[in-house]
Amino acid sequence: MSKVYEGPAVRSLYRQLIEDFGGFDAAAAFLNHSKGTLSKQCSGDAAIGCDSYGMLEDAVGRWPITRLMADRLKNADAAGQISTKANQTLREAADLAPAIFDLLIHGNADPLRKEGPELQAALTDLLRSVNVADGGK
Repeated sequence: MSKVYEGPAVRSLYRQLIEDFGGFDAAAAFLNHSKGTLSKQCSGDAAIGCDSYGMLEDAVGRWPITRLMADRLKNADAAGQISTKANQTLREAADLAPAIFDLLIHGNADPLRKEGPELQAALTDLLRSVNVADGGK
């Protein structure tokens, strides 16, 4: 997961919000900050708090920084789903070896008939999620 909040993207969007609000003088008065504080925030020398960008977004009627932050959750959700599905696939794979040994040693194919399709389904589901996360590759 990228750390968009540490890079120039948020600072650039913040600066644009300031300009759209009416410039540094108007934004500073609205936020009860000094122009120097706004300048430091835009240059990366001071943190941009959610109270600052949130108030400007609400006033301007656009939410570019909030959307950028929300996109981080989408990426985290996709990674979490892949991790969950990978763990499920590994559990199913672990059940397959004993089923194969049961077939080889005792001639009993029932466990293999049960575990084989379960592993195939888990692996198919995992690969589908990986392909979606990779943009459909």
